[in-house]
Amino acid sequence: MILAAALLSLAQDAEPPLRVWAAGSTEKIQDSHRAALPHQGVYDPEAKTVKLSGVRGEHIPFQLVVTADHVEAEEVWVEVSPLRAGEHVLPAEQIEVFLEHMVKVYAPTGAHGARGMWPDALIPLARPFDIRSARRSRGPVLRHQPLWIDVLVPREQPPGRYSGTVQVSVGGEPLDSLSVELEVIDVELPAQRQFPVLMGFFYGKDIARMHELELESDEYRALWLEYLRFLLSYGADPTFIDLGVQGRVEEGEYILEWTDPELEELLADCGQTRFALGAGPPGLSREGLTEERHRAYVHSYLAQATSHAREAGWEDRLVFLAPVDEPQSKEEYETVRYWGELLHSYDPALRLAVTEQPLPEDPAWGTLVGACNEWIVHGNFLDDNAAAIRERQAAGERVSWYVSCDQLYPQPNYYIDREAADMRMLGWITWRYRLGGLLYWAATKWSEVRDPFIDAISWKRSYCNAPAAGEGMLLYPGNLVEEYTGQPDVYGPVASLRLALLREGCEELELLGLLADSGQAERADELAASLCGGVRAFTRDPDAIDAAREGLLSALKEL
Repeated sequence: MILAAALLSLAQDAEPPLRVWAAGSTEKIQDSHRAALPHQGVYDPEAKTVKLSGVRGEHIPFQLVVTADHVEAEEVWVEVSPLRAGEHVLPAEQIEVFLEHMVKVYAPTGAHGARGMWPDALIPLARPFDIRSARRSRGPVLRHQPLWIDVLVPREQPPGRYSGTVQVSVGGEPLDSLSVELEVIDVELPAQRQFPVLMGFFYGKDIARMHELELESDEYRALWLEYLRFLLSYGADPTFIDLGVQGRVEEGEYILEWTDPELEELLADCGQTRFALGAGPPGLSREGLTEERHRAYVHSYLAQATSHAREAGWEDRLVFLAPVDEPQSKEEYETVRYWGELLHSYDPALRLAVTEQPLPEDPAWGTLVGACNEWIVHGNFLDDNAAAIRERQAAGERVSWYVSCDQLYPQPNYYIDREAADMRMLGWITWRYRLGGLLYWAATKWSEVRDPFIDAISWKRSYCNAPAAGEGMLLYPGNLVEEYTGQPDVYGPVASLRLALLREGCEELELLGLLADSGQAERADELAASLCGGVRAFTRDPDAIDAAREGLLSALKEL
């Protein structure tokens, strides 16, 4: 009698084989595992309610998860209602649902990486999907299918407490629903970003190969522009791109031509925060030129470039790039100094950016201080250069930073098999050091894979921490979506979960800047310090990050 009652109680307490639950954004929910630090603070499982808060103009994401426990599900569909606060409505069109496609990491990235199926490609949900076991020969197993739900709050949205539902159906029949509560705060994310997120993007053969297009075709050009728009929509600034600048010497005069007004206009209209040109005039060779003549041509180039930027409306966003990336010798330092002197002999206010720290690794190389006035510092050197960075900032120079393949755990990185918090914390770390932005070298490094949907190890041959999953690869080609996910193909790219998390952290960085600009810099510093002491000492606990975010939103509300 007692045994029967106990079995009945267990049966009643058992979870259903198909169930719906939610999590915050900063967690990578694998096919059968949750993270060691789950992001659960936003979800109340008893009330089946997701609780969010944010400002106008901000993306506020969470994850919906459909779990098939030793069963399989066909024709699963997710529908989100509008969110309402009295007479005010946040339309359902502002809420995007993405299927999180799992990619296979067959070689872990460093000692902290892990093999397995990892969520990464964010596929726009346009038709029902199935949840099937990957190991069908052994029968159905536990399987989670996460979905990324992104709420974009319109800039004109009235503040208030909004609510709505997410309904999940299977085979056309209702399965379950969750409530969504969103507090829209009467603050607006700055329309013009203060902190550049420079993202390497190239007019190269990788994209053309994936889409089976000729590199010089009109079709490829249109597709490349779509990739460009997409990156800008995620708050990134495509960099290392050719602005269509051509130069030539004609009858003793250097002539600069701008051949791509469409590209310039697109970048300006979509909020590009940096327009980068090479320090050296395009199409000009030093061979056979006296130093005086070469200097005259360079000054002519600079005069024409700055004049054009002024007329086009982006002179305040113009920066020139040093001709040597990551200079690593006395000779390379001398080259950078030469070009710095050339630029500043024309106009000391011109910005010359270099991917280097103020303190050289070898004192025999000399210094770049005085030659460069915009620094992009390798993350490994942030702490050793802390005093030098403050000196450059006090002199009015911008200092940003970058993450590269040789920045190992516990430092953050962009790898697929890393915690979700790594990406979101990049913005908070940027504020902790009071840096002016960040850079990442590439978004579509597909040269070492047949295609990224079936091979996540984009970094195979380098001496620098290879193999690495997702290195240089934050986008997926949209023309392969249907083949691998069953969802319709997309014209252009689809995002990665990592890119979406990066955007989330960088929007919080902009809000920290807004708080500081409103006279609360000390409060912004306190919030960032509650999460990280430095680039090697920061929390990866998403609920702790959320607590700092709530403190940030509360401080902005008080303003």
